[in-house]
Amino acid sequence: MLSAFDDYPYHQIADHFDCAGSSDHRFFDRYWWVAYDPENRAQVNSGLGVYKNMNVLDGFGTILLDGQQHNLRTSRAWRPNVGRIGAGPLDYIVKEGLKSFRLLLEPNDFGVSFDMHWEATLPAFDEPHHRRHINGVLHEDYRRYYQFGRVNGWAEAQGTRIEIVDWFGFRDRSFGVRPSVGGPPPPTPPAPVAGGRVTSVISGMAFACDDGTHGSVQIQEDDSGRTVYSGGKLVRRDGDGWREMTIDGATVDIGLVPGTLKPTALNFDFTAGGDRYELRGTPLSDGFVYQGYGYYNGYWDQRGLGAWRGDGIVEGETYDVSDPSSVRDISGRVTFPAVLPHEYPLAITLNGAAGMADSMVGFTGPHPRYRPQG
Repeated sequence: MLSAFDDYPYHQIADHFDCAGSSDHRFFDRYWWVAYDPENRAQVNSGLGVYKNMNVLDGFGTILLDGQQHNLRTSRAWRPNVGRIGAGPLDYIVKEGLKSFRLLLEPNDFGVSFDMHWEATLPAFDEPHHRRHINGVLHEDYRRYYQFGRVNGWAEAQGTRIEIVDWFGFRDRSFGVRPSVGGPPPPTPPAPVAGGRVTSVISGMAFACDDGTHGSVQIQEDDSGRTVYSGGKLVRRDGDGWREMTIDGATVDIGLVPGTLKPTALNFDFTAGGDRYELRGTPLSDGFVYQGYGYYNGYWDQRGLGAWRGDGIVEGETYDVSDPSSVRDISGRVTFPAVLPHEYPLAITLNGAAGMADSMVGFTGPHPRYRPQG
């Protein structure tokens, strides 16, 4: 389809700008934003993805306040309005790339809204490329970059307005092919009987210290406890510029409340630039449940992110997340699996230097250390 974007000299393939270079239905192009109150009164998260090969754009806005997670999700046909970064009441405005953005969620029937101005305070940086095959079948092939900033504006949940003044801001952009988006995959031969079948534990942290040192680290382990992905970047001041260093030899220890999968600590050790680092994180709240974003079949139709579910879809609900081991949808519509991936704001130290971080801790399958019973 021809669009106004075809008048810009930025094509990557011999086709119109709305076409992807891959025919894989899982091809995605995604935004992710967080705004965390350093005093832990509230947190706001939002994300949006385009799935060109499915002709779908979907997104979400969530607010965590007083033990409740207020969710709104939306989805629409991406074409012909490919120039709008938004759907339903949700819109993103890129004021200046890599620097300045506005995130807007208009008032709606689900009582979740915000108007936030996100300004970069540190340079964006890439994480290592993700590419993996399982049993010879492409599992993932995508790129992601990160950036930290400050957020100002307001957010409102069920009539309670929160003024946002210089909150911790983090965002990522990712694009390529990844699992569990765009609808169910086509049938493929079965994976190995034991080990290497599924990603069972994902632990990651994007961190920024008060002295400007920042970076990201992520470890993925399969159901045999084997590390299938480990990588990250550390970025430090170097004169008038910045020095990026690859993180090597990363290990993680996830502290848990006894008898539960509720984290009490997320601790990484790694080497970067020849030096050894200790990254220590403590959750500041009970965290967001990923279902509210639409992940893990979080949409009401349980078809996952990027699936075609019709045009002009807007839905939402409120979760009680005050007890992470027993999350419930107050409306009773949504049910939850026994294990829920969470996203947590963290207070961190990196070799003693204080800061904040955004983290994901997901126990998504059996694991010999954390879920020996499956």
